[in-house]
Amino acid sequence: MKIELDPSTFNTKDAYVRAALSKARDLAVQSWEDEHTERKSLLEREVASLSKNELARRLLKLLSRPNRARAQISEAMRNKAAVMRKKGAPVREIAAELGISIPSVYNITKD
Repeated sequence: MKIELDPSTFNTKDAYVRAALSKARDLAVQSWEDEHTERKSLLEREVASLSKNELARRLLKLLSRPNRARAQISEAMRNKAAVMRKKGAPVREIAAELGISIPSVYNITKD
């Protein structure tokens, strides 16, 4: 999109820059609204095509808590945690060093 403004119609350079920025902002807002209006209509058509059961299932999935990824703890990490724990290192320090949670440190260093 081209901003067509004639610089000779403005008294100062500042007025021209302000008008150009205002026009650019208006074009950006219009472009955003056009894009999101199209996306909104696509979503409305998709929702209208779904059965009540399918719609309910998808909404429950969207609103439910996401699955959390479990920490991947290798044998080397377990051994390092055990050695650090026996040396008397604080659990917080071990967790920070290994990049795992404090409860995970407790779990892998249980006797």
